[in-house]
Amino acid sequence: MVYNAVNIAVYIISVILSMIGLSCFHFDRFIRKGHMKEFYIFYLVASVGLAYLFASFILNFGTWSFSNGL
Repeated sequence: MVYNAVNIAVYIISVILSMIGLSCFHFDRFIRKGHMKEFYIFYLVASVGLAYLFASFILNFGTWSFSNGL
């Protein structure tokens, strides 16, 4: 039960951090006029993808460090 709650919290925090991290790039230079809807879809997919990779790394690293006694 606690493990699932920690997983959900790590994934939510990872999505928030990835959105903050992607917001520092100036994508408005590369977006064609009239394609903001496609940009927001890309932004959401990129944020979730980065969040998944980051959260998987954190959770696997935590599992590995606890199992090896670090």
